[in-house]
Amino acid sequence: MIKVSVIVPIYNAAQYLEQCLESIVNQTLKEIEVILIDDGSTDLSAEICKKFLSDSRVIYYHKENEGLAAARDDGMIRARGEYIGFVDSDDWIELDMYEKMYAAAKSNDSDVVFCNCIQNENGYRFSREIPEGAYDREEIKKEILPKTLAYISKDGGKRSIRWSNCMRIYKTEALKENGIKFDRRLRRSQDLQLTYEAMLAARNFYYINEPLYHNRVVADSLSRGYTKNMWPLYTYLIDILYKDTENFKELDLMPQMHLRAFFFATDCIENEMKPLCPNDRKKKVELIEEIMNDPICERFYGHIETEKLNPLYRKYYELIYKKKAAAILDFTEKYKCNQKIKKKFINPVINFLTENPIYKAVRHKK
Repeated sequence: MIKVSVIVPIYNAAQYLEQCLESIVNQTLKEIEVILIDDGSTDLSAEICKKFLSDSRVIYYHKENEGLAAARDDGMIRARGEYIGFVDSDDWIELDMYEKMYAAAKSNDSDVVFCNCIQNENGYRFSREIPEGAYDREEIKKEILPKTLAYISKDGGKRSIRWSNCMRIYKTEALKENGIKFDRRLRRSQDLQLTYEAMLAARNFYYINEPLYHNRVVADSLSRGYTKNMWPLYTYLIDILYKDTENFKELDLMPQMHLRAFFFATDCIENEMKPLCPNDRKKKVELIEEIMNDPICERFYGHIETEKLNPLYRKYYELIYKKKAAAILDFTEKYKCNQKIKKKFINPVINFLTENPIYKAVRHKK
């Protein structure tokens, strides 16, 4: 019996691919299959994949380039395992990752199991956002679903339970029963669509607060570099998420759906502020105006608890509604400059003063 089908989408990943595949084929859980989907690579990725074909559990497919969502979907079509997992070709995993996740899944017949992650660049371990352990359907509705799309953090920023497919395994039968698969047309944040739909349907869930997955952050990754025409990449996904939310009748998740749409809009606005952005001020204003004039922004306006947002996002919210793109650029530049000054000069002084024994003695006396 194949316990876990591990799907690896590959596109020009030769630099890191061997480490990735070594970490998968050497899993302590032996009852796995490894499905390599070569999405039209033009480097040496194919040659590296073929080195692993002596292992009968490894299957290799080459296809024309269609993007990540389509590659993962092609892998899911071929998967024969009880559970499905995903590994990005520039990442790697702990050798006991799937043994631990499969054991957790079987302990409460989970439809989804979620683990923690380390970013290899700095050894940063993601914070625990939910208690570790098993969740039944009522606990999923109470603890997980209200944080899956978006929520406002304690400091007024944007947060959500991380939606990476690579940090999860999904019960194959549950996905098929509910018709859950990747929309092949998605080109941005594809993980969120599958994770959200899987959690809407999940009967049981398990969270392992252990960093079993290693995420390699590369310099030219989407999260760091400038993305051309970013907003159109999101609008189709936002429409899908709105429809999923409208069709879900067990809870009113629309407030957090509005919040997610707002956060996507701010992501695209902040994209125009990145150092690698090639656009002049006039072009930046035009692109931000395109976001502001989209009906999606009208849809979420008036449905967000702005008093919980920090000053930056409160101002974004106000200026999006007023359609003042130039003002957003000016405010952001000033706000981020002030934050740098505060971090570099003011915070160290405050920390020094508050750690002073005289200050502590006076405060204790009060």
